[in-house]
This record gives sequence, C-alpha cells and structure tokens, in this order.
Amino acid sequence: MIERTVVVATQIGLHARPAAVFCQAAAAQPARVTLATAEGDSADARSMLSVLGLGVRGGQEVTLSADPDVLGAQASVDALAELLAGDLDA
Repeated sequence: MIERTVVVATQIGLHARPAAVFCQAAAAQPARVTLATAEGDSADARSMLSVLGLGVRGGQEVTLSADPDVLGAQASVDALAELLAGDLDA
C-alpha cells in the first residue's frame, strides 16, 4: 500500500467547502485514494459524505493510501497530501 501521512492545515478541518474541494480533487485522480484518521476510521476520498463523516479537524493527522498496483497511485496520494497540507479555506 502506498501511504502518506499529513497534518490537515485548514483551520476548520474538512467541513463543507474544504471537503468539497478535496473530494473534487480526489475524483480527478487516476487512482482511488482512501483517507484515514489515527482512530482507524476511513473513507473513500471521492465521497464527500464519507469524508464529512470522518469529522477531520484542523491540525489533525490523517493518512492517505492507494493500491500500489494502480497506475498513478503515488502521484494521486502525493497530490492529495499536498492539497491537505495547504489551506483549503483560503
């Protein structure tokens, strides 16, 4: 599994607008990416309802993962990690 851990930079976390931006970016990736919290809860990064259901807060550490056998998996994980490391509510 390709994984990357990142701290969510958006102060309000992944709520409404930031989650929508994140999920749209995830849907545009060639590989399916999973977003997981330290508590063990996870969601398909393309599903806004699932991502909102995780209740990710600003400053919280999350892990993005993708199947290494899928073409573009590393690039997908890296792109979404960079997105979360920036302020999605700016």
